[in-house]
Amino acid sequence: MTLSRRALLKGGVVVGGAVALTGCTAPPAPEHGAGIIIRQATNIALSHHAGTRVLAFDAGNVLWVLPLAGGQARRLTEDAEDATWPSFFPDGKRIAFQSFRDGVYDIASVDVASGAVERLTRGPQYDVDPCVSPDGSRVAYVSDAGGTSAVWLLDRADGRPRPLVGTDDELAYRAPTWHPDGQRIAYVAGDSAVEVLHLATGDRRVLHTAPAGQSFRGTSYGPSGDLAYVLVDGPRSTLFRGGTALSAAAEEVAPLPPAWLSADELAYGADGHIRRRRTGDRDFVAIPFSAALAAPGSPPEIRRPISLPEQAALRGIVGPALSPDGSTVCFRALNALWLLRLGGAAEKIVDDGYFNADPSWAPDGRSVVYSSDRSGVANLWRHTIGEGCEPLTDLPDGAFVPSVDPSGDRIAFQDEAGTTSVLDLTTSEIRELVPAADYPGKPSWSPDGRYLAMTVTRPASERDAAGHNDIMVVDVESGNSTVQSIAPHRSIATRNGDGPLWSPDGKSLIAVVDSLVHRVPVARDGTIAGPPSPLSELVADSVSVSASGDVLFLSFGKVVILGGEQHTPPITCRQRKPPPAATIRAGTLWDGHSDGYRENVDIRIENGFITAVDPARPDVTPTVDASTKCVIPGLIDVHNHWHFRGRQWGSRQGPLWLAYGVTTSRSPGDPAYQMLETRESIHSGAAVGPRFLGSGEPLDGTRNSFAFMRTVSSEAQLARELQRIVALDYNVVKSYQRLPVTLERSLVEQLRDRGIPVVSHYLYPAVATGLNGMEHTGGGNRLGYSRTLSAAGGRTAEDTIRLLSSSDMWVSSTLLFANEMFVDSPDLVEDRRTKVLFPWWEYERLKEKARQAAGPGNELNRAWTRGDVDLLLRVHRAGGLVVAGTDAPLDDIGISIHQNLRAMVKHGFSPVDALRTATSNAAVALGAEGELGCIRAGARADLLIIDGDPLREIRDTSRIERVFVDGHEHDVAGLLAPFENLPECRGARPQPYAPQACCRRGS
Repeated sequence: MTLSRRALLKGGVVVGGAVALTGCTAPPAPEHGAGIIIRQATNIALSHHAGTRVLAFDAGNVLWVLPLAGGQARRLTEDAEDATWPSFFPDGKRIAFQSFRDGVYDIASVDVASGAVERLTRGPQYDVDPCVSPDGSRVAYVSDAGGTSAVWLLDRADGRPRPLVGTDDELAYRAPTWHPDGQRIAYVAGDSAVEVLHLATGDRRVLHTAPAGQSFRGTSYGPSGDLAYVLVDGPRSTLFRGGTALSAAAEEVAPLPPAWLSADELAYGADGHIRRRRTGDRDFVAIPFSAALAAPGSPPEIRRPISLPEQAALRGIVGPALSPDGSTVCFRALNALWLLRLGGAAEKIVDDGYFNADPSWAPDGRSVVYSSDRSGVANLWRHTIGEGCEPLTDLPDGAFVPSVDPSGDRIAFQDEAGTTSVLDLTTSEIRELVPAADYPGKPSWSPDGRYLAMTVTRPASERDAAGHNDIMVVDVESGNSTVQSIAPHRSIATRNGDGPLWSPDGKSLIAVVDSLVHRVPVARDGTIAGPPSPLSELVADSVSVSASGDVLFLSFGKVVILGGEQHTPPITCRQRKPPPAATIRAGTLWDGHSDGYRENVDIRIENGFITAVDPARPDVTPTVDASTKCVIPGLIDVHNHWHFRGRQWGSRQGPLWLAYGVTTSRSPGDPAYQMLETRESIHSGAAVGPRFLGSGEPLDGTRNSFAFMRTVSSEAQLARELQRIVALDYNVVKSYQRLPVTLERSLVEQLRDRGIPVVSHYLYPAVATGLNGMEHTGGGNRLGYSRTLSAAGGRTAEDTIRLLSSSDMWVSSTLLFANEMFVDSPDLVEDRRTKVLFPWWEYERLKEKARQAAGPGNELNRAWTRGDVDLLLRVHRAGGLVVAGTDAPLDDIGISIHQNLRAMVKHGFSPVDALRTATSNAAVALGAEGELGCIRAGARADLLIIDGDPLREIRDTSRIERVFVDGHEHDVAGLLAPFENLPECRGARPQPYAPQACCRRGS
């Protein structure tokens, strides 16, 4: 009988951890269905009502009230309200808060007696950080209405909000607080200053300025007019009253407003607890609480097969470009470029094993321009139909996503950093047009060749980097540009093939919005002249327009001509043939489960599966003699984004993963058709790489940030996303940062019968909703701070451990900040695999990361890594499931799996337990227990031959000589060979290395 982790916990598994936050003993686990009792919570916001001596606080994004003496908290809001940041009205009968129920932050209030909720603000903007005035007639808050972060005021008498400060600058504002006289408001301006605004006069005055490198957070006026605030300095946060520190150095105070209990006493959140402290006291007094969260939901039982069928119709069609006459489509599939004559045959035109992508037709229809990395760095090539290929550029920074102008004389393209340039074919001159941007979309020429249009992201405000996919129009002659929304508070679907494209008459732009093809009327210069209108009810991706105005798009793996026929490319994806039967003789073998090795064993492989693991027989001659080596299961990376920078890594990526021992790679978020193409290419043997499992675009709310996110704002649109998920056979679905709880519940319910797992960055109410996993220990959060890791030092409270270990959710490692490991062991930077397979710009950034790791400014990264591993270790010891994921390429492809393993061991995991996170544990998260991540009869033959002893020295895991995937053998030298003798290429100015903050600090 197999016990679930929930059952194991109920059976008495001890919750522990070497670096656990101090405080109360973990409460007993409730009976099944009775909910989960928590007595700690991370980043608690508080409010106090003096008349009733009651505290309000937000744990698990639920509002609770608690007697000041402590005890059992009473719930005020339901999970779907997603309630945070309480502020009492002076009569104590209602509490203002910020609610995400409708997919944007509104200011609301809740009746303390009945729990009835009233909306005080509405709209597409985010209204946050409410603070009620001393007389209860007004609410100050921060809003990004109008595209700026500003302090606003809501007068309850007329219900009209008005801005107070911040609409005319570029600062991020936070945490307004009322002076007890009701005439002044203090707030944080731009992180580095605390200001006060006099409402009657409009005068602004700086009260406090943060030292360099430090930042202010929650402010709170006391009844005597003294101001309390939190100052964050690297991994430390301190509560101040005026200029005097109140909290102890060992405490980590939540970056949220404290609550005044009297003129000289405050309550605040710190280290997962609620504490009270008087001015001048050396010690705090704990306010104990318990809160009953909902019981864990039932996640989808994973039934997605880890391998595609032996043969099936092709669905992975990438970058389709319709010919000028509308008769032919050029696209990437099965690691090649193809021509499909609509209604006719398909033929390969470029098939050299390298990464060839993003074709663009010349206006005469005789040739296509595309990007290829066959010379080492992706550059522009031209294929003339019926003749052959020729290079057009040789740029060290690369040339991607080409777009040929209507005359055929110029090509717009982007380099690896997102700089947009134009190549003049008649003079060979290249002119930079638009500086580097955050993954802009492919450029599109206006019919007269005067303008370029492309999708760019525009942040909602200085406080929120997420925003909308808007349209940039650039005057090619002057270089001047404008950015405009396709419609107020709406986004083009993604910045990856979804437009905008100019219609041949220049009167409209074609783009995908809400997963439907739309037409947008424009003036000659691209200025939007009216609202977008849908052209089809078919779920759409990747639009293209012919010279005659035909519109092509993809729908569920088919090529669709608007108003015409649907075409299934007559191409079959066939699984590559299994390798011959083989016997591998291992000197030592670790099977993925045991605590130690077996010695001198033979592993028999047939049709890609292990058929026997037996003691070596002297009369058997092994096919592969590893009698002096160690054999372990192939490594599994459950969380990366293959196509986040897929064009920049190109054909190097698959060999790099293999060379460092990753035999199964899973992406919880990529452009859908690029994911399909990679999955099919590797499955068929057309490309070299690990088994690839994937997902399409993560589902976000009304805002997004990354180029491949999808905004989802309604049940109707969610229904379209679900159609795509099922039709394209996702292995996993990621609900990103801003999908409201109600839509996330609907997503999980509708995928439960499909056996498709759902993951997100959140822990609660995700546990109650029934999500399968929490990706990251504390990833990006719509709040701008995590609810599982403290905002400064990255510490974990006991509620996180209890929720993860008493549910069936896994947590992935993604130790993005573990560059300290380069100081301990720089071998991965100097390794031949890294030097050969990293594009030069990525290698330069890697070396800079290693240099920064040794510098004095790496304290925060070290603290966050310790905190991350502490969370993982405590979950592991409590019976939860920890799996290895890297988030590459936000971390480094290939080597980051080893950085994760090494950091886990450095901070408390045993080598064998660390290795299980990347083998047998990870297989559970893939629904492939017993099939992957282990060496046993019946498992797939995914194996690593290692020259070392990884169960004693975790660094030896990277000493890989041979890799087997489904029994197919790859030696490291062979993986490097196609890239060994390419021309040396170094550019002048790679984009600098920028550490990933993972939204632990921000909005």
